[in-house]
Amino acid sequence: MDQRVVWILGASGGVGGCVAHRMSSAGWKVVGSGRDPHRLAEIGSKVTGLSPLPLDARDPQQVEGAARQIVQKHGTIDAVVVSVGSIFLKPLHATSPEQFQETMDANLLPAFNALRYAIPSMLRNKGGKIVLFSSAAAEVGMANHSAISAAKSAVEGLALAASATYAKRGIRINTVAPGLTNTPLAASLLSDDARKAVSDGMHPVGRVGEADEVASVASWLIDGAPDWLTGQVIGVDGGLSRLRAQETRKV
Repeated sequence: MDQRVVWILGASGGVGGCVAHRMSSAGWKVVGSGRDPHRLAEIGSKVTGLSPLPLDARDPQQVEGAARQIVQKHGTIDAVVVSVGSIFLKPLHATSPEQFQETMDANLLPAFNALRYAIPSMLRNKGGKIVLFSSAAAEVGMANHSAISAAKSAVEGLALAASATYAKRGIRINTVAPGLTNTPLAASLLSDDARKAVSDGMHPVGRVGEADEVASVASWLIDGAPDWLTGQVIGVDGGLSRLRAQETRKV
């Protein structure tokens, strides 16, 4: 059996790097993309057999060229993970149009571009798996999250429509929606004990998530989930989107 190929956009990030480790350990050929060649090289030195492919996932021409290159080199794209995004927190009235557009571009364009240019190969091969990333903020109203909530809600809508379009063509598209996760992207929100305590307390389980906890679900959706599973948004968020955190009181 030929080695299956997974393309991870955002492979140099906290969650994307963990997905790369897991997929490589499971025997997949991993192609890792990201904007920073040095960070990609660093993750490549830790993940057996990872092929680095630097690009800006917001740029359709770069994504199209990368997809073509992967198919030419490996013959197929069996799975795609789009672990690309941003965190932007500011009240709506203080958010400039440029900041709003930047947030939309950073989160929605990579998802669209990956779908647009990976799906043709999957159609030729009669199937494939795709995992996109949303956020608990797309499900529950959270103060100061207007731009990121809008962007991630758009990602979920994109995934749902694409799931319906390609379900009978063997392509399974699901979305992982984390709560706040301990990654370099969230470092500013966890930079001191007071901020971390606030973030921990928001989650009903009493703590923020770890990158590999989120990556474990994304990896399962690629290698392990039943073929009948598609069009789902899976919250990996310590209960944030579904539960109310229990109040703690000193006695």
